[in-house]
Amino acid sequence: MTAQSVLARLLDDELAFSPSYRGYFSNHLAMELAALQRLGAPDGVLRSVFDAHARNGPEARTDGEVLAERLREVASDGIAATVRDRAPALVDAPGTALFHPIIRLAYGLDVAHEGQVAAALLDWETRRHALPVPEPSAGGRRLGDIAAVLSARPAGTWHETFDLDGTARRPELRESLRDVAFDRGTLDDVSSFAIAAHIAADHFITLHLVTGARAIRTVSEWVDDATAARLAAHALPVMAVAYAAAGAPRLPGRAELDALRRTSLPSREQIAERAIADLDAHVVKLADVALAEEERTGDPLYRVAAGRVVGLLDRPAAV
Repeated sequence: MTAQSVLARLLDDELAFSPSYRGYFSNHLAMELAALQRLGAPDGVLRSVFDAHARNGPEARTDGEVLAERLREVASDGIAATVRDRAPALVDAPGTALFHPIIRLAYGLDVAHEGQVAAALLDWETRRHALPVPEPSAGGRRLGDIAAVLSARPAGTWHETFDLDGTARRPELRESLRDVAFDRGTLDDVSSFAIAAHIAADHFITLHLVTGARAIRTVSEWVDDATAARLAAHALPVMAVAYAAAGAPRLPGRAELDALRRTSLPSREQIAERAIADLDAHVVKLADVALAEEERTGDPLYRVAAGRVVGLLDRPAAV
């Protein structure tokens, strides 16, 4: 049995578990399994990760009948048509549950698993939450400009918090979002901002900016141009709010980032090996996404982030 068929079977079995637990947190199993397979993990690792999750008393799915309907929809219409049909009602809330539903959807699309695509769309719909920010209005300022404004506030203005709604409601944040640009370069802006913010903060929230940015790009490729533009536009304020919630650290300048790019970096194989051996799903996902984004962009900053998260590079408090 091939690794892909093992993954497919485990992802089928995973559908018995709730996509969340304790009504708030996200179940990472499906995402972790797909990320491990992409990193090159052997069948036995995939099985052991699944078995460990099953032994730890995961919550059972309570929406089985609804999911069954969605599974029939995907089986009948296909993945592409289902995403094009369902995504437009969701793309104004890409940061739902700290990006986890859209990340799960992106992994489902990456591995072409009908059940996971159906489950991710349903999870995004069920937990859909748009941050209380102004509707995007096209301007000329980029995310880096917004970050400069936010980080220049007096010390103590931004406290690390998971209350993204509270952060979004702050007048300083809402003012910073005026005249932000969204255009054909927005997806690249979101990606480059996310990795720079994570390099600066090395924070749990900014980790999700990196994996979320990759997911936003992936989903954008499966929807029509108008929906993709809306998704990119709504990603901008979410990125800014999450950055502020991580403390709004000063973003490294070009010279600082270039110095990091020139450092001696571990190999992609070393990073993958360490990530596969790690028990933390967030480590696995960031390593996978960072290596994929490095391959797409050629930017070594992604390998810096991957090397840090697997413990092969130092994780300084500040850059």
